[in-house]
Amino acid sequence: MFIGCRIDSFMFNNISTISVMSDQDEIISESHFYNHLTLGLHKTLSDIPGVHDIKLEHREPCEKASVNAWEQRHSCIMPFDLKNFYLSTDGFHMTWSYMIGGESVSIGTLQINPLAKLQRIAGLSSATVDSDGYPTLLDLDLLIPKNHQEIPLFKSTCKIFCLDSCGNMATVCLVYVECKLNPSIWLLDRSLEWHFLASSFTQYFRMMLVYHGLPEWQLKLTPMGLAPWAEQIVYSFMPHLNSPTFLRKNFINYESQLDSSIFKVRTKHTRKSKTAEFNEQHESAKKLQ
Repeated sequence: MFIGCRIDSFMFNNISTISVMSDQDEIISESHFYNHLTLGLHKTLSDIPGVHDIKLEHREPCEKASVNAWEQRHSCIMPFDLKNFYLSTDGFHMTWSYMIGGESVSIGTLQINPLAKLQRIAGLSSATVDSDGYPTLLDLDLLIPKNHQEIPLFKSTCKIFCLDSCGNMATVCLVYVECKLNPSIWLLDRSLEWHFLASSFTQYFRMMLVYHGLPEWQLKLTPMGLAPWAEQIVYSFMPHLNSPTFLRKNFINYESQLDSSIFKVRTKHTRKSKTAEFNEQHESAKKLQ
């Protein structure tokens, strides 16, 4: 049930350089790419008795122009690993279910928003807020002590983007803290309180795979913890993650060994018809003569 923490090498040069492929070769390469991207999670889940209906959406890569347009629109540089992720696949969505008493119950969801939904939230300025006396998100910034400079703020100088809405339970955010070039991953709960999750997108993606997308898994890394029903699911599928607190903290804070080249750019495949290939070969033969 557990995905290994160390991945030595994941290079996808054979995927990114192919321009002409048969249908069968394309299916194999695409399957190979997603198998490496998920660290073999599909097989891991398949080996668990009762798990079924494992679905992984295969998506086309984003155009480089679209990524550049996103950066220009928001005046910030997308981190290298996240940029390569979107240049390989436009978001990520994987689900799996479990048979209980003869009924299929949806359990796991692993989600990264597509580029079009990587939208900015908050970003308010005092000039744009109505002065009608009602509380606003900016008022919450006043509650944060000045010595907590790393905590995200709702004002315009802090840029916050939605990576995953987590079924309206909370929001996983890509956060550019003031004057920081390297964004980090935070969880914004329904009480509008911030919880740090990961220092990079690669680390967060690895954590998502480790937890198999179990319900509310992000809350397990916060002081709130899981709801009793969600805690029971963790005990059932991944009891090793219920280790003593100090061991769990060491595991979560352990520097990610996931090779960032797992997000190697995967270009769109272009197919040539057999007629076009025959004509090209015929023209080449005529030139040689």
